[in-house]
Amino acid sequence: MQKSSGPSLFYRKIIVYSCFSIGLLCVFAGCSKSSDAYKPLSQKTSEILDKSSNLLNSGQFKKSLVYLDSAYQEMEAPNTLDLWEKYNFLSRIYLNYDVDLDKSRQYLDSMFMVLEESRQLYKKEYAQTKFLEGDLYKARKQFNNAFESYFEGRQFATQNLSNCLISNLTYQMGLFRYQQNQFEESLPYFRQAIRENEDCWGNGMLDQNLYFPQMYRNTLALSFEKMDMLDSAELHYRQGIDFLEKAAQTFPAEKAFIDLAKGVYFGNLGGVLAKMGRDKEAEKFLKRSIAINSRPEFDKKDAQTAKIKLVELLIRQKRLNEAWTYIEQLEDELENAEVKNRSHIVNLIHLNRVKEAYFEKQGVTEKAYQHLQIYYHLRDSIDEVDEELRLVDMEESYENAAQQYQLSIINRDNQIKNIYLGTAAGFTVLLVIFLVLAHKGLKRSQHINKVISQQNIELQETLGALEQSQAENTRIMYMVAHDLRNPISSMVMMTDILLSDEQIKGDSRVLLEHIKTSCNNSLNLVSEMMQSNKNLATLNREPVELDRILHYCVELLQHKAQEKNQKILIETVPVTALVSREKLWRVISNLIANAIKFSPKGKSIRVNMRKTPEKVIISIKDEGIGIPEEIKSKVFEWYTEGKRSGTEGEKPFGMGLAISRQIISAHGGNIWFESEENKGTTFYIEIPLQK
Repeated sequence: MQKSSGPSLFYRKIIVYSCFSIGLLCVFAGCSKSSDAYKPLSQKTSEILDKSSNLLNSGQFKKSLVYLDSAYQEMEAPNTLDLWEKYNFLSRIYLNYDVDLDKSRQYLDSMFMVLEESRQLYKKEYAQTKFLEGDLYKARKQFNNAFESYFEGRQFATQNLSNCLISNLTYQMGLFRYQQNQFEESLPYFRQAIRENEDCWGNGMLDQNLYFPQMYRNTLALSFEKMDMLDSAELHYRQGIDFLEKAAQTFPAEKAFIDLAKGVYFGNLGGVLAKMGRDKEAEKFLKRSIAINSRPEFDKKDAQTAKIKLVELLIRQKRLNEAWTYIEQLEDELENAEVKNRSHIVNLIHLNRVKEAYFEKQGVTEKAYQHLQIYYHLRDSIDEVDEELRLVDMEESYENAAQQYQLSIINRDNQIKNIYLGTAAGFTVLLVIFLVLAHKGLKRSQHINKVISQQNIELQETLGALEQSQAENTRIMYMVAHDLRNPISSMVMMTDILLSDEQIKGDSRVLLEHIKTSCNNSLNLVSEMMQSNKNLATLNREPVELDRILHYCVELLQHKAQEKNQKILIETVPVTALVSREKLWRVISNLIANAIKFSPKGKSIRVNMRKTPEKVIISIKDEGIGIPEEIKSKVFEWYTEGKRSGTEGEKPFGMGLAISRQIISAHGGNIWFESEENKGTTFYIEIPLQK
């Protein structure tokens, strides 16, 4: 069935009226210097953007931009939000219509620039600007950066704004789920946005009292329709229409927008009724939708969507002549479209599908097959573009962004700590100077003693602040480690349950035992994180056959190598050393996993061990992408900036090599690497043999 008109429609109209957009628009700040008071959007700017948006909706893209530019040139002394609205309109244009992400970024940078000195005046606007930045990163498929921006924007909003103004941020998170086709998961966000928005009612804000509430309800109904819960979809579409009918009495000046929005609801409701087999009602609503949004300066693309739904209904009823009239209209409109963006391609996909159905009914099989081929080709191409977005784990990415935010706070605290230490050192130097002068016979010894006492008090306060900062850092580490224990312990429990089943044998049983061992080792790592002050010098050493550890690690990671068609070749000699079994296993597993991660498909990884009278040397060599010269000095650092994604997009964490170096150093050994970019890397571990 035809894809329903999605949330993007409402953005095209809302961009004119409000300080938000469907994608959680940021509000424009002006290029002017910061002022002492918040200045609202001028009536002139609202009129300009209203006209520009109407031209855009009617398909006159170039004329819309020309009018916007000329109208702004005639304005005298536009204020902050006047200029912000212009940048927002243009940034959104190049993000969603005539796609040019570099231009979109330029206008976004302008928005940040004008808010630089007035963030505290325009708190709402700054939060929304961060979300627009997230939208741009998402369009570039830089999902980690996108969620960092979303998290920072929401964090700022929750600290500075009311629920009323946060509702659109909540809606954006649901919209991300919606775009991933995770419709059931998107429902709680849309419902929460509706509840949060209720705090706005009656406050006189047009966007929060009209534009956003109807948008939230429409997208909620769309989600139910996508889930084939047609009764619920019909209910919410009708509730949305009732909302707009009441809004028409409250906001008579917004008749044009309300008519446009009702046209969208009519089209969506008609599509649902058609799916339910209620053709007579469906045809009535679809024709009402087309009549409204086919008008100049309304929403031509939504009218096209409604026409496609109507064509489907007419073909099903064998009213082929009527169907062909609408098909010809659609062909002409799509062929002459000025902007051929995603919504244009979606309508083109569904036009070919209905043409295939039309010619099939006519018995013209050859033409039907041609349009079916075009339909599948276009659909596969857009599905391929969307596939990467669907694979993003929103909850995990958002949690990672939260953790990065916490780490940035820790880094900031560490900088403050360094300042405290420098201050303390300065105080200490002053104390020494005072003591030397006193020793040489200064007469005002009593005064000096008072100064020294005061300095001691300040030193104690400084040290107390340092201890408090350290305690906070440790608390955060404990919190992260504690949250990791439960899911890992659950995995151990589940493997124990599976292993208790005697029917599980052979490779399946071996794999489960490997999983259990890996989980137990991970629990040991978490335990060490929760005992971060424990000295690594107290290693629990025991005689360990190193060659068996190497073979075990290779066996455990073979399946990951096989996923990339890689081979792990191992060559060892029998060696027994006094080491910590779990910690050495962790180092070797990490290095082999890195070799797999940073090697292309089909390459080989060589694990080698050789022995001398005093030490054993283990090497892990890959044929991967190598380590660039500029980050070689950073790979062993904690929270390094040198982390990179793997050859298949595997996520980096940046702490594995730092932990490995700490473990090997605790054994009295060394770890180093040799690497040439695009040719490969070899890591070496040197462990002394105790006699």
